[in-house]
Amino acid sequence: MSSIAPPAWTLVLPVKPFTQAKSRLATRHGIRRSDLARAFFEDTLGAVRTTTGVGSVLVVTADRQAAAIARSAGALTVPDEPQAGLNAAIRTAVRHAQHMGADGPIAVLTCDLPALRGAELAEVLDAAAGHARAFLADHTRRGTTLLAAAHPRWLEPSFEGGSRDRHLAAGAFEITDPQVPGARLDVDTLDDLRRARQLGLGRHTRAVLGQTGTAVPRSPGLTYTPVREGTAPHGLH
Repeated sequence: MSSIAPPAWTLVLPVKPFTQAKSRLATRHGIRRSDLARAFFEDTLGAVRTTTGVGSVLVVTADRQAAAIARSAGALTVPDEPQAGLNAAIRTAVRHAQHMGADGPIAVLTCDLPALRGAELAEVLDAAAGHARAFLADHTRRGTTLLAAAHPRWLEPSFEGGSRDRHLAAGAFEITDPQVPGARLDVDTLDDLRRARQLGLGRHTRAVLGQTGTAVPRSPGLTYTPVREGTAPHGLH
C-alpha cells in the first residue's frame, strides 16, 4: 500500500536591501554590515535549498544583488515594489505565489539565520503542517522567524516589533518543540552573532568574518571560538 506524499512547501524569503539591513549590528575592523547581511541571506537560502519538503522558494526584494544570488541558487524572485515594509513585501510574494498556482502550505522565513540547518527547518515545517497557521518565535521570544499557513490566503503576516505576541493573539499556533536553536537565532547584534558562531555558522558568514585569518569584529566581553569546516555544534550558553 503506497503512501501519499505531503504537498511541498512554498517558502518566501523577504530580503531588505543589504545597504539598509542590520543597522543595529555594529562592526569593526572594516567588516561592513551590508556584507554580513548578504552572507546571512546566502547561508539562510542555502539551508532552505537543502530542506526536505520544500518545493518553490520565492525571494522578494528590491536589492539587485540579492535577486541575482537567489536566481543563481534556483529560487524565484519577486520585485519588492513599492517598498512599503516587510509585511507588504510578504503579501506581494504571496500574491505572486498564488498567481503561479500555489495552493498548498506556505511559510515565510526571515533571512538572517546564519546558523540555520536544513534539518532544523524541516522539523519546524513538519510541526507546522498540522495547523492552519503556525509560527516559530525568535530566540528573544519577542519576534518571529517563521510564519506558516496551510493555504496562502491564511498567512496574515504581522512581522516586526513584538510579532510573536501579535501572531499568537491572531490565533496562530506557536511551535515550541522541536528544539531548533539555529532556526530561532536571527542575528541583529554582536551578541547574537557570538551565539550563532557557537552554534556553527554557514560558510558565507564564516568567510565574511575572516576565519581564514582576517580580523573578526569583537565587542566587550565577547570571545569568538573558531568553528571548523563541517562542524555544527548546537546549544546556546
